[in-house]
Amino acid sequence: MAEIVIRTGKPESIMPVLDSAIRNQLKLLKTSINRTKIRISSFEQKYDMSTEQFMQKIKDGMDDDNLDYVEWIGETKILKRLEEEYKELEGLRICL
Repeated sequence: MAEIVIRTGKPESIMPVLDSAIRNQLKLLKTSINRTKIRISSFEQKYDMSTEQFMQKIKDGMDDDNLDYVEWIGETKILKRLEEEYKELEGLRICL
């Protein structure tokens, strides 16, 4: 586990600022996650397969020249990154 040290003469005044910034970033990430899930869901409905099935077909050599497929792959990667960022930030603890 990494530790970040912030030195300040008034820790009681910086805590609300840090807390607010973290909560705001979590909200932004949650909004982005939801938006990305909606995009992925539209591809799943359009092509009548789950993302897991689609990614397996791509892995097995299915042609990915279709622009929708490129976007679907991209959205899947973005979702994974956003969820990882959310999890990391959500687990952040501020100690005095």
